[in-house]
Amino acid sequence: MRYALVAVLALLGGCVDQGSGPPPKKIDPAWVQSHLLGAAPADIERFDVHLGDDLIYLGNKVSASRVAPGASVTLTHYWKVAKPIDARWKVFTLVRGPAGTADFMNLLPTDMQIAHGPTTWQAGEIIEDVQTFTVRPDWRSASATVLIGLVEAGKHGTLDRLAPRPESARTSDRAIVARVLEIDLSRAPAPKGVAHVARAPGPITIDGVSNEPGWATAAKSDLVTAEGSGEPNGKAVAKLTWDDQFLYVDVNVTDTDIVTSYKQQDDPLWKADCVELFIDADGNRKGYVELQVNPNNVTFDSWFATTRAVPGDQEWDSGMVTGVKLRGTVEPGDADQGWEAELAIPWAAVKGKDDAMGVRIPPQVGDRWRLNVVRVDHKSGDDPKIMTASSWNRIATADFHALDRMLTVVFADASGSIIPNAAPTGSGSTAGSGSAAGSGSGAAGSGSAAGSGSGAAGSGSAAGSGSGVAGSGSGSGSTLGIARPDAQRRPAAVFDPGSSRPLGSPGPTLVITIPPTGDVIIAGQPVPDARLDALLRAAAVNKATELTLVISKGVAPGRVTPVMTRAKQAGITRIEVTTAP
Repeated sequence: MRYALVAVLALLGGCVDQGSGPPPKKIDPAWVQSHLLGAAPADIERFDVHLGDDLIYLGNKVSASRVAPGASVTLTHYWKVAKPIDARWKVFTLVRGPAGTADFMNLLPTDMQIAHGPTTWQAGEIIEDVQTFTVRPDWRSASATVLIGLVEAGKHGTLDRLAPRPESARTSDRAIVARVLEIDLSRAPAPKGVAHVARAPGPITIDGVSNEPGWATAAKSDLVTAEGSGEPNGKAVAKLTWDDQFLYVDVNVTDTDIVTSYKQQDDPLWKADCVELFIDADGNRKGYVELQVNPNNVTFDSWFATTRAVPGDQEWDSGMVTGVKLRGTVEPGDADQGWEAELAIPWAAVKGKDDAMGVRIPPQVGDRWRLNVVRVDHKSGDDPKIMTASSWNRIATADFHALDRMLTVVFADASGSIIPNAAPTGSGSTAGSGSAAGSGSGAAGSGSAAGSGSGAAGSGSAAGSGSGVAGSGSGSGSTLGIARPDAQRRPAAVFDPGSSRPLGSPGPTLVITIPPTGDVIIAGQPVPDARLDALLRAAAVNKATELTLVISKGVAPGRVTPVMTRAKQAGITRIEVTTAP
């Protein structure tokens, strides 16, 4: 037994990594010298925060103050050494979200910190320390605070840091608040099973080659092999984009054996190579369209009024426009490279024969639909029942139509934002004088909902006396201003900021006015920031609640996104933005 134990211990000892690990990163000394300056640049944001008697944090500059999750940002720090630093100190940089959130990053040492760290700093040096980092793709907060300072090597506590002085708004938790970055959550990477589909930035020609600038910002994905399927012959890459007329789909297929004999409209294209598109626009898992195109540029379209349990209507015509480019031929026995198909689907087609389907045509930024893109692959000479398949959102070969496995698409603007920038303005009467918010029955004040005779955010004052979305009075028996009033819509409840007590009957629209400074305004009342979350949660109890944000003139973009984020976190999913005149 003793010898067995010794043998086991010897084996365990042999499993311990005795190596020196990866070699340290090599930094060119000339590069280091180029970042030892005679003076800090004039364009930095000055801090002049002291760390002990040895060091001054002069300030920094940043490549972008607004950044999306998954994107990179460069923060360049400037240090001035008064005298050599005690060897026990090292630089640390943390990125954290607001208190109570899980958002946190501990940044790795920079090249300058590796090659010329505090233990080598000399009196009189001005050090330029370039720090590039990527915001976590799953970052959920609307802001990110970058903290920098010195901490004792091998220690991690707040009290192990060298306290900066003087204490001010530029310091927190014995660290320097280097920057507070605005996180653009509207451009966060889509989670698994979701695609943010950006609006096409330019025109698209349907010719089977997706090389126009209009495709530049398209959502893109490799198709994944279906469950129960063998590997298709070569990969397929799909792209999605849109404009006011069409939903655009492109599928580029690598295939050394292009197979199809079908040349007539509504032939059973799926029995050979083809691309299929399934669209359940309202996402209710019934009533959807199936569209197909094959290498011969022949199409198939069918409307399913309920589910595939009832045969589809193949007499229905989608009116889609398609273009195919072959890199080879459909003849057997030759050497092919693949094929590419472009589809332009008219918006009316997504409703099939259900004109009452509850989707906006064309969709608006932020609208969510369900669809899937499928590639079917066959081999020359095989039984038509033998095939392989791949899709954007993974399906099983048992059911290409699986409505519960469809991809969720969220329509975005050309920049990739899924939050509307502003509602359109115009000369119509959507918010005409005396309507919806008139004296005694209006939402807020005695004037019009958004100014006299204007469109969604007409010419009146957004918060002026007697007019605008939130006028000077509250209106007899009224609750809240409505940015888009109509005869069928009731205003949403306004909640007392001090108690979350509803001041009026609940309804679908909650209007919040964001002024350039100070608290947000609801029904003419300023709402303290500490009470806003409770108010939003109470409003979200009505699942139909829509939030309209009225942005006053002079409001910085950084004041809008946090309110949107807090509304979403409270459970409000339908948000419209309009600007006050």
